[in-house]
Amino acid sequence: MMSYKNPFSTMKNTVLKHLIFLSFLVLSISGSSQEVLTLANAIQIAMEENYGIKVVQLQQEAAEMEVYKSNAGFGPVIDWNANLNFTGNNVNQVFIDERTVSRYARAYNPNTDFSIDLPLYDGGRMQATYERLGHLSQLSRLEGNVVIQTTIINIMATYYEINRQKETVSFLETIIKSYEERLNITEQRWTYGKGSKLDYLQSKTDLNAQLSALVTAKNNLRNAKITLNGMLNRDPNLDFETEKIDALPREYVLEEMVEKAKTSNREILLLQKSMDIRLIQEREAEALLKPQVGLGGRLGFNYSESTSGFLKTNRSIFATVGVSATWNLYDGKHNKTQIEIAKVNTEIIALQQEELMTQIINDLSFAYNQYLSDKELLTFEILNKEIAEENLNISLEKFRLGGSTILELNEAQRAYDIALSRLVEAQFSIRLSELELLRLSGVVVE
Repeated sequence: MMSYKNPFSTMKNTVLKHLIFLSFLVLSISGSSQEVLTLANAIQIAMEENYGIKVVQLQQEAAEMEVYKSNAGFGPVIDWNANLNFTGNNVNQVFIDERTVSRYARAYNPNTDFSIDLPLYDGGRMQATYERLGHLSQLSRLEGNVVIQTTIINIMATYYEINRQKETVSFLETIIKSYEERLNITEQRWTYGKGSKLDYLQSKTDLNAQLSALVTAKNNLRNAKITLNGMLNRDPNLDFETEKIDALPREYVLEEMVEKAKTSNREILLLQKSMDIRLIQEREAEALLKPQVGLGGRLGFNYSESTSGFLKTNRSIFATVGVSATWNLYDGKHNKTQIEIAKVNTEIIALQQEELMTQIINDLSFAYNQYLSDKELLTFEILNKEIAEENLNISLEKFRLGGSTILELNEAQRAYDIALSRLVEAQFSIRLSELELLRLSGVVVE
């Protein structure tokens, strides 16, 4: 006989323990008077406050409450029955010999009994039903884990988006300094008659374009924080700082990720649990073809009192016990048809399992290749940023000394702007591609 424990009570601790894998990402936390919300803390808050997670916790609790033996038909059913009847009768009779009878008669009849019904054998249906209830509870847990996994992934992606916008704001503030310096140089040259006003106006226009981009980036940063606060069920306007998470690519082996997915991927586990339930439903259907044997009994008390008739009072105490058996011999092939339907449904699940496994392997291959590509791109973008930064410093110094034109400096600034933007995007992309790789292999939540 199977025994089921409540797994959801330890789910939070399990998820929080798994957050250790995030620690490799954390290199530095910026100092600030504002609250510093780490990624691990954000996930912990979500586990406690997120509405979606609260709902699946209650659903799991309800599913656990369904797992008890009497819900599967085990154990005796005891009923107490009681009746109390009063009868009144006004009698007016005229006989053939002229005699008359006129009287009021009453009857009083209380009775009570206890009945018990105990199934002894039903072809194994009760046991199968109890096992199915347990598996349904486990299925609810897996479905809850899918919600939790999705929530954690969304939180991590939003957290990465906040850092992406922070990096965007930071590189715009950095590059704006070179545009401000360029504006000062062109303004001084124009003021002292050594330069063109067109250069000054172009410098001012380019600076304003960068300032406009900075305003947009800051607004995107605020909106990303509002989104994360909403996921954590916090005040949307609550400001906070995030930890700086540098993208340090780890090494993954595709074959190992595929093997991990077979035992940890949530979609695969859901179908496996559905297969278990289908097989049990076959046993439940087959049990209907077997005899049903039960034990029944009654213990009761009857009393009656009447002012008419031959008996004034009547009292009895009774007890009965018996065994009943039924065996369906023919029902128009209904039960056999239900068994065949259950087997077809099981076959459907088996085919879905094979299809899903193929799809997961394909998706893992795509995600793995994307991750490798993002690793290469990140290396290139880091190098490009260093080259573009050096080129800008040289171009700015030459322009200050009059050794280059504003077009050359403008090109160096544009190249540096693009390099910084591409580096931020590369850092963001590799985090997301790694997150997808972990999701498919089923290790985001364990």
